[in-house]
Amino acid sequence: MTVLGVLVSHDAISGEVKKPRVVLDCDTANEIDDLFAIARMMKQDELNVVGLSSAQWFHYLGNPKSVEASQRDNEDLLQVMNVTGLPMPQGSSEPFGKPWGGEQPKDSPAAQFIISQAKKTPDGEKLIVICTGASTNLASAIKLAPEIAPKIKAYVLGFAYDFEMGVWNKSEFNVRRDLNAADYLLNHLELELHVMPLEVSGQLKFDRDDTFSRHEAMGELGKYLTQKWKSKFEGSETWVMWDVALVEALIHPHLASEKQVTTPPENRKRMVWMYDSIQVDSMKDDYWQAVTSNR
Repeated sequence: MTVLGVLVSHDAISGEVKKPRVVLDCDTANEIDDLFAIARMMKQDELNVVGLSSAQWFHYLGNPKSVEASQRDNEDLLQVMNVTGLPMPQGSSEPFGKPWGGEQPKDSPAAQFIISQAKKTPDGEKLIVICTGASTNLASAIKLAPEIAPKIKAYVLGFAYDFEMGVWNKSEFNVRRDLNAADYLLNHLELELHVMPLEVSGQLKFDRDDTFSRHEAMGELGKYLTQKWKSKFEGSETWVMWDVALVEALIHPHLASEKQVTTPPENRKRMVWMYDSIQVDSMKDDYWQAVTSNR
């Protein structure tokens, strides 16, 4: 059956609805919106989050140990939120393939975790993997175990897309961090791929003063998120919540719309899903209602 656009199933014995299983893969230490997105995913009942992995975001102006930094932020945030028992495997420190191209996988605990969770997925269901940064870990998992591709529904944040012209642009931060992985996912005929492009996710923005004010009522979580904003981007009066847009679209599919588009001409020709709109105000309202709740 389908609930709000998300495929769910019933347990044959208990009759209970089985929630879609999700692995969240984040370059958390890169910017602050990953933290906000993870916090939102920890405060919802529509999806069953089975793991939170860390992704690399290496570039010459960034942290040379980017995946380690993301891993620390993942662990710190869940500690602040008193979330225990959730697997948090570390991802690869290097991009997929070689600097000049290629499809060499980069094995890691995160890639192995995706493989194991996909293999546990019953027939007729799919494991959702959400990549808010470079898709290194997901691409590596599929390359290492190709049989899991049909069992995965991938949601990636990245690319730019001209809807009038039907033209892709790969000159975008997440794709630049691992172009080989992005191309591998686009080319994989057995992988269900959903893309939220820059111009769509970029519509969701939070005002700093309003955000800090709301954080005051959120205890330790609010203090932590405020401190992270101040330490990273103190001079920014607003921040684009790219990652929040993607997770809100997964939690509440009625707040976004998708259309099928053809892959770029340099990739294998197939159809993938592309988000073309989000309901910005409704996403904001839903986010704050969820994260300020006592659940």
